[in-house]
Amino acid sequence: MLKKKFILISIISIFLFISFDELYSQSDSIKRPKIGLVLSGGGAKGLAHIGSLKIIEKYNIPIDYITGTSMGSIIGALYSMGYSAAEIENIARAMNWSEIFEGTISKKSISIEEKNEEGKYILEIPFEKWKPVIPRGMISGQLLEMELARLTWAFHGKKKFNELPIPFKCIATNIETGEAVVLDNGYLPDAIRASMSIPTVFSPVIIDNQLLVDGGMIRNLPASDAKKMGADIIIAINVGSPLYKKSELNSMLKIMDQAASFRNAILSEEEKKLCDILISPNIEGYSAGSFDMLDSLIINGEKAALENSNKLKELENKLSKYPDNKKNINTPPKLYSIFINRTKVEGLKKVSRNLVASKLQIKDSSWLSINKIEESIKRLYGSKHFEKVNYRIIQNENENILFIRVEEKPFSIFKLGVNYNNYFNASLLLNATFRNIIGEGSRLIIETKLGSSPEANIKYSTFTKFKPSIGFNFDFGYYNLVETRYMYADSINLDINKNYFYSKIALSSSVTNSLSISLGSEINYKTYNIQQFDNDFYSSDKSYIQFFGKIYADTYDNFIFPNSGMLFKVNANLIYNELTGSEPAYNNRYWKADITYLQNFPLSKKFNLCTQISGATIKGKNIFIADYYYIGGQINFKDYIFPLKGFRFMEYSSPNFLIGGLGLRFEAWKDKYFSIYFNSAQSQEKFNNLFKQEGIITGAALSFGIKTILGPIEIAISKNDQDNNWNSWIQLGFYF
Repeated sequence: MLKKKFILISIISIFLFISFDELYSQSDSIKRPKIGLVLSGGGAKGLAHIGSLKIIEKYNIPIDYITGTSMGSIIGALYSMGYSAAEIENIARAMNWSEIFEGTISKKSISIEEKNEEGKYILEIPFEKWKPVIPRGMISGQLLEMELARLTWAFHGKKKFNELPIPFKCIATNIETGEAVVLDNGYLPDAIRASMSIPTVFSPVIIDNQLLVDGGMIRNLPASDAKKMGADIIIAINVGSPLYKKSELNSMLKIMDQAASFRNAILSEEEKKLCDILISPNIEGYSAGSFDMLDSLIINGEKAALENSNKLKELENKLSKYPDNKKNINTPPKLYSIFINRTKVEGLKKVSRNLVASKLQIKDSSWLSINKIEESIKRLYGSKHFEKVNYRIIQNENENILFIRVEEKPFSIFKLGVNYNNYFNASLLLNATFRNIIGEGSRLIIETKLGSSPEANIKYSTFTKFKPSIGFNFDFGYYNLVETRYMYADSINLDINKNYFYSKIALSSSVTNSLSISLGSEINYKTYNIQQFDNDFYSSDKSYIQFFGKIYADTYDNFIFPNSGMLFKVNANLIYNELTGSEPAYNNRYWKADITYLQNFPLSKKFNLCTQISGATIKGKNIFIADYYYIGGQINFKDYIFPLKGFRFMEYSSPNFLIGGLGLRFEAWKDKYFSIYFNSAQSQEKFNNLFKQEGIITGAALSFGIKTILGPIEIAISKNDQDNNWNSWIQLGFYF
């Protein structure tokens, strides 16, 4: 009996063991393999990732982990947050890549008091304690960081990247030690920015006291990191450039590039061995800067993924057997407005908080749109006091806190400008700008121009605390100019060699970033050496005191060939003069006023319409001829010299004139422009005669211009209805 019981118990035990083992095996079999997505770096070539992701999505393959380097970190982060491949494509198309990687904000965002100083210099060298500060990169990354902040705003408060809808890591390189740094926590835009900080191009990023640059230097295809996250199967998209072949090593630069790429190439081969599906889009003929080839890069990404369609289909079939083979991930919500309880500014050392507050114009406990926040950030950056300004929104104890981080610029900068044009030949501009050395928010400029029309001036201004910003301007200077007055087409009436010394003081208000109003007084002293009709020479000197008012508005979007915006200037002067010597007693009090309105209208992506209206008048009797306005030529050299295309520089002088102009500009190729311009003018001794049809003169110009890193290059030919002569214009570099 006992024997039978023992046999029965043994049979039951074996049965239970087999059953439990089978149950365990079934439980183990329902664990779906984890899928890792690996995206390599490659600059613009990384846009091919988008095309490959579009194909991968069609096979319903759930992604559990994402790792990326450089451009792969941007696209990988967006994908991990819930953006689909199609949505990432829309984001990529909407981004102005050239503007972002040029690193310059729109002219609209530059403070009105800084606009005239921006864009004139080909070289700027910051100084600290009289020692030059060499920047760590050509581009600070301001616009890129703002774009990353906008795209990731819904996750600004997430400190651990494994809390994203799809856990994410990106790779950077510690430039001090040469080691790879895996970034899986902190502020997501900082991590992405560090991962793509191409050395010498972008300035490095400091995270946890480490100086980080592009992760592609060490681990461009981070498959091992996906393995460590828990990936059982890895799908990798590789757009990294292979080593050059022997026949391709035909230049010093390529040999240097090859020598620097060996280590990364060897490591990438090791990483490829970990990949189950390796997608390699065709990147031949593309560079890290080929952002204008978005369409073909996406297509190449799709083609490369389709070449792996058998493997992707096989994986889809394998995963379909598991009950959890699908992951529902929602697109991040769009930010329209958010309630900000308070604002906190970090990184201030010398710049006053009052100046920052006057530029931000953000009130605590208020609703702010994302556009309003970005406008405030650009306005603060446009004050030119900061190397970088970025932000993040964090929830803390039921509060929304807007954190603004600033990195101050060195306060002493030496600048160099170079220009050539056929009016003044070659000119050299030397500038030293000092900020905050004489009061908070102050700017001191010492400048000299060398050339056929030399200048020198010292400018001091201060704008602080009040809204709108109210401050004082002081300007002391000198310039020399030979003014030629033409009596008729081929004869010279007067050559006036003018030496002009001036001292100005003004109360100014920067109403907005695009509008300022000034009231002030000026004392000046002029000497003239006048050659009349080639045979009569005499000298003169005059001293003046004048009171002036000025309205200046500038909403142009670019410093060179603006596409939109307007320039509006009004000058009004009440002038008292006191003559010396034996000259006749000219009127010792008179009014001068002038107005300029220029507007650019974008008609399409390629065409732009330009309009001009200018006018001026002098009210008084017996006005000295050297105090007249001048019109003619291509440039607005001084406040009393106005352009009139088709005519020689300063060809007409008059106390009263009106100018109207209309132009059409066509961007034939990127940053290369053809323009045609027509203008007419009426110039009269008496103001009432300005509105008569008699005496109207007309000119036209055809020009070709190129926008370069050193400034504009422009060539023009022009003609008028007064003579049979063709006039030419050549300009190289920024005009000043």
